[in-house]
Amino acid sequence: LLPRPPSCILGRYDRPAPASVTAPSAEPVPSTRYLDVHLATLSLLQASDSTKLWQSLLGDAIGLVNGDGGSVWVPDGDVLKTLMAGGTDSLARTSPRLADDDIARVRQDAPESFTLVGEVRVPGRGSVGFLRVCRNREDGPFDAESRSVFAALMQTATAVMATLLKQDDANARSRDFALVAEMSREVTATLDLDRVLRAVVNLASRAITFDRGALALYEDGECDIRAVAGADAIDPSDPRLKDLATRAAWAAGRGEGLYVSDRDDPGSDAERTFLMFFSGDLKSDNTRSGVYVPLRDEEGIVGVLVLESRQPEFANEHQRDVIGILANQATVAIRNARLYSQVPLVDVLGAIGERRRAWRAIPRRTKQLLAVGVLAALATLTLLRWPLRVDGVMPVLQPAQRAMVRSLVDGQIEQVLVHEGETVAQGAPLLRLRALEREARRNATAADIVAAERDAALAASRGDAAAERLARLRAETARQSRAVADAELTGTIVRAPVAGMILTVRPEALTGTRAAAGALLLTIGRTDSLEVEFTIAQIDIARVSLNQAVRLRVDAIPQRTFEGRVAVISAMPTAALADLAGESVRGVADSAATPSALFPVRAMVANPDGAMRPGMSPSLRVLTDDASIAERLLRRPVRALRLLWWRMTA
Repeated sequence: LLPRPPSCILGRYDRPAPASVTAPSAEPVPSTRYLDVHLATLSLLQASDSTKLWQSLLGDAIGLVNGDGGSVWVPDGDVLKTLMAGGTDSLARTSPRLADDDIARVRQDAPESFTLVGEVRVPGRGSVGFLRVCRNREDGPFDAESRSVFAALMQTATAVMATLLKQDDANARSRDFALVAEMSREVTATLDLDRVLRAVVNLASRAITFDRGALALYEDGECDIRAVAGADAIDPSDPRLKDLATRAAWAAGRGEGLYVSDRDDPGSDAERTFLMFFSGDLKSDNTRSGVYVPLRDEEGIVGVLVLESRQPEFANEHQRDVIGILANQATVAIRNARLYSQVPLVDVLGAIGERRRAWRAIPRRTKQLLAVGVLAALATLTLLRWPLRVDGVMPVLQPAQRAMVRSLVDGQIEQVLVHEGETVAQGAPLLRLRALEREARRNATAADIVAAERDAALAASRGDAAAERLARLRAETARQSRAVADAELTGTIVRAPVAGMILTVRPEALTGTRAAAGALLLTIGRTDSLEVEFTIAQIDIARVSLNQAVRLRVDAIPQRTFEGRVAVISAMPTAALADLAGESVRGVADSAATPSALFPVRAMVANPDGAMRPGMSPSLRVLTDDASIAERLLRRPVRALRLLWWRMTA
C-alpha cells in the first residue's frame, strides 16, 4: 500500500509528495513482532463499523510503533477534517481542517516530531481516510521495524474497511427495499386523493433528508400545491408556496426530472437554465439544492414532487432512484383516486352507454357519410385560415415628417411666394423680407472698400508705408462687413429646407408683418410618405404587432386601396396618455368610462403620387395573424366564458 505520493481524496488532490513526507516501508514484519501484529489484527477484525475501526487502528498503531500521538483524517467535501486524535499531534490541534493547498501537511514531519502516515484506499471509493502517527524528535525517527509493522497494520485496516463498507451498502439496500415496500403499502392503502398526496410527501422524508417538501397537482399548465411535508393543512395564499408552485410548473413543462445539485455551482445545462429563472427565489428561500420529479404515465403528467434543501448536493444518486420509485407509485395512486372520485357519475355514464348502443344501430354506410361530412366541416372550420382583420378606430392621416421654416434675419415680410396646400421643391423661395436698408448698407460698404484701396494706392505711390497699411486694414474690414451684408441679403429670401406641402393656414396673411430672427414662419410636411394614427380596442390589441400590414381607403378615392406597416404601438391607452399630458379631468373620465380602453397605434403608408392628403380620415384595417373560421366564430364567446369563470372562481 505504501510508500507512494499522496493520492487523491475524492479524486481532487493528485500531486507529488514533498521531499519531507515520510511513509512506512513495505519490508516484511520482523518475526519478533508477529504476535503484536496478530493481536492488533484481531482487534481490527472485531470492529463493527468504520468509527470503531478507526479508534482501534489509531490506538494500536500508536502503541506498536512507540508513537507519542496520532490522528485520523477523513474527507469532508473538498477538505480533510480530523475525525479523532490521541496523544500529541500538533497538526490535529492547530489545523483540524485542511483545504486543497494544505493537504500535503498531513504527510509532512512537524518541527517537533517525526511522522508516519498511512492511507486507507478502498477500490471503487477511492481514499476514505489517513492515519497519522507522531513521535517526538528527542525519541529519534521511526526505524525500519516500526515502518514494516505500520505498513502491515494499514494493509489489514484497508481490507477490514472494504468489508465494512460493503456491509454498509448491503444494509442500505436492504433498508431501501423495505422502505419501497412500505411506500407501496402506504400509497395504495387509500383512495382518498388528499390522503394519498400527504402520504407521498411524508414518505419521501423516510428516503431522503430535506428541509421542505411538497406535492403539486398539475393541470392545464398550472400547478396547485396540495400537500406539504409535515403539515396537515396548507395556506394557499402563502407566497412561498406560490413560488414553489411556479418552480413545479416549470419542471412539469420540461417533462423530465431535474436535480439542482447546488444553486451557486450548477453542474448541467438544465440546472443553469432553471437557475436563470429561479435563482433569486431560491436565494430568498435560503435553498441551495432541490429535486423536482414530475409524476407521469402514458396519459401525461398528473403532478410534481418537489424536495428542497438548504444544503448543497443533499441527495445522492441512490436516493434519487428511490424517490423516482416513489413518484411512479404516487402516479398510479393519484390516477386511481381520481377515477374513484368519478364513481358518482354512474348515471351519466349509463346515459352515454345508451347513446353508444343507439350509434351502433345506425347503418355503416350512413356512419361513413356522416363521418366524411363531419371531417369536411372540421377541415373547413380549422384548416382554412387567412389574416384576421382588426378595425382601426378614428384614423387620421398626418405628414410623416414636418419641417419648420424659420427666418435667419430680422425684417419685415415684403412678399409671401406660396399658398396653403401648395407643393414646393427643396430650396424653393417661400418668403421675401424687405431688403432696401441692407442693400444700402451693402452698397455703402462696397464704396468704402473702393475708397480704402484708392487711399492705399496713393500712400504706396508716396512711399508712406504706415498710411498704406492703415488703408489696406480699412479695406479688409470693409470687405468683411460686405460679406456680412451679402449673407443678410441672402437671408432675406426664405427657402424651403425640404420638399413637401405647405401646411400653414393662410400664409399670405404674414405679408407686412415683422419676422424676428429664428421665428417660426411656415410648416412644410412631406407627403410622399404619410403617417396614419388610429386606436385599437383592448380586446384586439394583443393581436396587433409591429410590421403587420395595414390597408386603408379614403372617401376621395374609394376605388383604390393603400397599404402600410404598423410602426408604433403605444403601451398605454388614450385615457392614461391624456392624464399624463394634463388633459381635463372631464375628458379623462369620459375616456375611462368607455367599455374598452383604446390603445394608440401609428402606421407608415406610402403616398408617392400625393393622392392622399394630411387630415383625411380613412377607413383602416390591420391584417393580424392568420385565424380559422372556428377561431373567428368562437374567440369572443370563449373570451367571455373565461372571464366569467375567472370572476366566479377568483
